[in-house]
Amino acid sequence: MNFNFRRAILCLVLAALPALALATPPSTHLQPGLWQFHYHSQVTMDGHAVPAMNQSAQQCIKDTDPAKLPLMPKLPANIKCTAPTLQTSNIGYHVTMSCTATEPNNMVTHLHESFEISPSDHGSQIRFDGTVHQRITGAPMPIPAALVNISAQGHRIGQCPASMHSAS
Repeated sequence: MNFNFRRAILCLVLAALPALALATPPSTHLQPGLWQFHYHSQVTMDGHAVPAMNQSAQQCIKDTDPAKLPLMPKLPANIKCTAPTLQTSNIGYHVTMSCTATEPNNMVTHLHESFEISPSDHGSQIRFDGTVHQRITGAPMPIPAALVNISAQGHRIGQCPASMHSAS
């Protein structure tokens, strides 16, 4: 798999992680403000590991009331996702979600995401650990299914700059 294609898959996967963090149960709120997220991913295709990737992103979170937060990130029109399902667990909660991305050439990427999410008691830190199963159909050449293992941490770093758009 070429580097740009891997990066595109990873970007699609990572686009949903902050939204999953916002799908917190009512007893757990994140502190509002500017958040920094750091991601580490390892992709395995056909049983072969692909070089690991690290990435960082910032997101402005203003409204931390779970009842008012959109559960889905603003994604391009060609990407459709199910609403995340949430179950509490002994370390926080477990979230699953599925997405499909359709390209103009009729290639379709199917993703199924499953994450354990552990927010800190004071709401200023969060950790994600999970997997994404990826399958592509309609490609001109067969593309093997992939398993992406992702670990991510997020922490509040300050106030949102006026120029940043809110996640809420």
